[in-house]
Amino acid sequence: MRIYLPATRSNLETLVSTGLIMITTGFAVPDKFDIELSEEELEYEASERARDLSRGSDTNLFGYVLAVELPRKDTQQDESGEIILSRAITIDEVDSLLLSVPGDDELQWFATQEIDLYLQGQVG
Repeated sequence: MRIYLPATRSNLETLVSTGLIMITTGFAVPDKFDIELSEEELEYEASERARDLSRGSDTNLFGYVLAVELPRKDTQQDESGEIILSRAITIDEVDSLLLSVPGDDELQWFATQEIDLYLQGQVG
């Protein structure tokens, strides 16, 4: 199951240094979804919800989203697609980092192995 987790820079630093991160809330395509939207459009909405949550109320902050793949048994999902996670996430379960810079809501994609390079200022 693809889940989008809102993150902070501190979360990314912890993930890179320890290989684990605990984020309890994320977003995914709802099990029962509106047939007027494609699954791709619903995944985009889930990633935007995670981005918005990572920023809080300040759109002048960077938005960080981790795209992860988890077994459904490790999650609980409500009808809106909000996910509650029951365990820590390992770096091996992270598919990518999605980044939104202030003033631009588009999400830039970084491979998992580029997260450390991003934190060091070498990419992005």
